[in-house]
Amino acid sequence: MTRRTAILCLLLLAVGSIALWRRGPRGAPVSPKQEAEAEAAARRFMVLRESEQAADRGAWKATEPAVRIEQEVVRGVERAMASGRLDEGGLPGLAARISAPEGHSLRWMQARVMGVGPVPEAGGGPPAFLARLETEVVLDKADLRSASRVVWTARFIVESVWVEGSEIPRLREYRLVEAPTVLAGTPVFEPWADLLIPTNGVGLFTDPLILELTEQGMRLHLAGAGVAAVRAGEGWRWEQADVGPPEPVKAVVRADLDGDGSVELVVADASGLRVRGRDGWAQAWVAPAKLRHPQSITAGDIDGDGDLDLWITQYRLPFVQGQFPTPYYDALDGLPSYLLRNEGTRWVDITEASGLAAKRHRRTYSASWIDLDGDGDLDLVNVSDFAGLDIHRNDGNGRFTDLTAELGLTRHAFGMAHAVWDANGDGLPDLLMVGMDSPVASQLDQAGLGRAEFPAHTAHRAAMTYGNRLFMGSTVRGLEFSPVSEGLRRAGWAWGAAVLDWNNDGQDDLYLVNGHETFESRSDFERQFWQHDIYVGGSAPDPARRLYFMQANEARRAARQSYGGWQANRLFTRRGPDSFMENAWVLGVAVTEDCRNVVAGDFDGDGRMDLALTTYEQWPVARQRLRVLRNRSAAPAHWIGFSLDVPAPGSRVELTTPDGVRRHWWVNGDGYRSQSDVQAHFGLGARAEVIRAEWVRADGSRVDLPRVADRWHRIPARR
Repeated sequence: MTRRTAILCLLLLAVGSIALWRRGPRGAPVSPKQEAEAEAAARRFMVLRESEQAADRGAWKATEPAVRIEQEVVRGVERAMASGRLDEGGLPGLAARISAPEGHSLRWMQARVMGVGPVPEAGGGPPAFLARLETEVVLDKADLRSASRVVWTARFIVESVWVEGSEIPRLREYRLVEAPTVLAGTPVFEPWADLLIPTNGVGLFTDPLILELTEQGMRLHLAGAGVAAVRAGEGWRWEQADVGPPEPVKAVVRADLDGDGSVELVVADASGLRVRGRDGWAQAWVAPAKLRHPQSITAGDIDGDGDLDLWITQYRLPFVQGQFPTPYYDALDGLPSYLLRNEGTRWVDITEASGLAAKRHRRTYSASWIDLDGDGDLDLVNVSDFAGLDIHRNDGNGRFTDLTAELGLTRHAFGMAHAVWDANGDGLPDLLMVGMDSPVASQLDQAGLGRAEFPAHTAHRAAMTYGNRLFMGSTVRGLEFSPVSEGLRRAGWAWGAAVLDWNNDGQDDLYLVNGHETFESRSDFERQFWQHDIYVGGSAPDPARRLYFMQANEARRAARQSYGGWQANRLFTRRGPDSFMENAWVLGVAVTEDCRNVVAGDFDGDGRMDLALTTYEQWPVARQRLRVLRNRSAAPAHWIGFSLDVPAPGSRVELTTPDGVRRHWWVNGDGYRSQSDVQAHFGLGARAEVIRAEWVRADGSRVDLPRVADRWHRIPARR
């Protein structure tokens, strides 16, 4: 088949696909006008394909050796993992670089090619290319009855000879570029529950995951599925939960909206806002237009009138109907968010009057009301995909000033969620923005490659793919970027984060859940995104772009290619004021299935924080699961905990010990479609002394709390 014939066949296929897309209800015949529009769209599709091919021949030509090397390394890794031998197949000699402790066997956990570039060959021979290969090798005890684990992590330079025109590069040598990190220990978390989530016909969104404390103990609600996991003896089981009728997508928050001491369940669905109170369900607010993707709700008193107001956000899925976030680094083309002021008997949309309208069309994943600057009123943090972090300062009356520009490029990210805690002990809340890093983007940046006609796309690429960022609270700027982020940034395609002091040493740690779509192949689809998709973008639906994205995705699925797959969850344990150690595998929480939601809580009341998370798996079996991990740490450390009968956003617990003052803020809307603001847990280390414990309520008043260590203390709704 000639190239011209192939193009004509593809054009005919495009016309047929687009004509079907344009067809009216019940398969009505396509009119001549629709047929002409379909043909015009098909020709635009061909222009997009030709532009892609031209970019491959031009701007991306220099990546060809890198792609070949990457493919060969991936094949080698897959052969090694399939055979159980590190040096099997395409990675000869690698095992010789690893010193395994006596009695341990070697097996892969993860490997990523981080960047590639050419170097001249000594003596004028063919060029060699260097690939930065990040490896994580798990060393398991040969005696399977032992719980001992070792993780050996290193970065290699892979030297490879690749001659122009050849199909397969020859991997020649490995050189360490930094000293290996070796972690050893025994798992302290153990599997406690593994429950298949009933989808109940709702499809993808069985969440939000909501942690609720009841007289009978903890309940783990999955609102979209209409079920809750409850303790049953030493295990867990499902029971039905009243969260309203199932919806394809909805956002949920638990809060005391009117200050009467009872908890309302607030649900944003297609119709608007529904509230379940003492008298059952009621329609509280009707949206001016159908809410197509309610993503998060944060509740807080923004104007000091004693009741809670709501910021309801929406997400907009990229690629659907051919639309794409534009520009990919600062998109304002999503579905609208709403600021609703609580006026007792009605809710009033004050988005325009509040000063928040300019950025209401972010593709938002998480948002929270939090007093960033310590002035006594609630500011807004908003984290969105294809943009990152926005912060708005409250004047005390519910009118906001945008402070985001102060953050510069550090505010840009594929923002997925956030977590709030006092990371530096200065009394102000700090924020981790959960983001994504990208080996492909890193490769392109190292090589200085980009399309000349899109300079801003290249200029923002490194910022967008930095990964997780930690921001410290500031009385002047609201938040300031912290260089401590360097130790937290790389966690892959991260979704949600949970803050917990798992060993009660007095330092808070971070658990992140990762992974987008894992299939058989470890070859990843990201290159298509970075070299083509971001340049095709357009905010409006378009049949030509729809077909373009569809054919690329279908080719990926036919090849069983992953997309942000083969990643393990990460636990960053605090080692001091400025450093973290990643030790999820050693501690038993490196779940390798694709995950989404996560909450931390003491589910059995023993003072050790446990974890609950959900998976969203498409291979080898399509399923969603709730996984509960029980903390069995034997560390001889003390602790104290406080639990709220009723969520109290805007308030905090202050704990004074001989080491200083520590704080826990009650926050909602922060997790990726997750809410866990019912417990304040403080590890005390070797000293059980608590000098003072106070609940600082949203109005600034203070209530003394019990100071007895190694116990949970209930905070009633009214004190």
